Amino acid sequence: MGTDVKGQPTRRQQKALATRERVLDASLALFLSDGYAATTIAAIAEAADVAVQTVYAVFGNKRAILDGLRERAVPGGGEQGLLRDRDDWRAMERERHPRQQLRMLATIAAGIGAAMGPLYEVMSGAATSDPEIAEVFRQQQEARYEDQQRVAKALARHGALRDGITAKDATDVMWTIANPRTHHSLVVERGWAGEKYERWLGETLIAALLSP
Repeated sequence: MGTDVKGQPTRRQQKALATRERVLDASLALFLSDGYAATTIAAIAEAADVAVQTVYAVFGNKRAILDGLRERAVPGGGEQGLLRDRDDWRAMERERHPRQQLRMLATIAAGIGAAMGPLYEVMSGAATSDPEIAEVFRQQQEARYEDQQRVAKALARHGALRDGITAKDATDVMWTIANPRTHHSLVVERGWAGEKYERWLGETLIAALLSP
């Protein structure tokens, strides 16, 4: 679709985008409440107040809706996109003070958790019933592990890890704690403020991984 003479979206485009957002919002709410497998296109259409044919025309199927939710949460798709190419990640990797580096990692992880926490729960549930989604979810988990492994190996090279903690141990701890599910559990389910979570995550990683 084109734009008007000023380069702004036309009214038709704006209406189409608004419809797309309504479908995505309704889908996420239903995926969270009823589960991905149990949610039907008809239920999504009813919740979004659009025709079933409209949902099919915009997305085609549920998996495409899930892809749309992922893209909206983190532009570029995936749990983190190309995390190591982000400016904040590069700045964190350049930081040579281990405690500050882990606090910066916590800031990044908290932002990803805020964007991906609810969708992470949906992906995890959908993976049990859809092999293709299961593979995407596995790849996301593996990519997150590899990114965090880079940080753990740097800490090990600089002698910053606690006695008895290997780079693999440190990666395992980061992968488990700095996790969108942890953010969802504490911020969404337990009502923590985002700033409190970010501060807790940084100090927890420091206490668990670094030499006193």
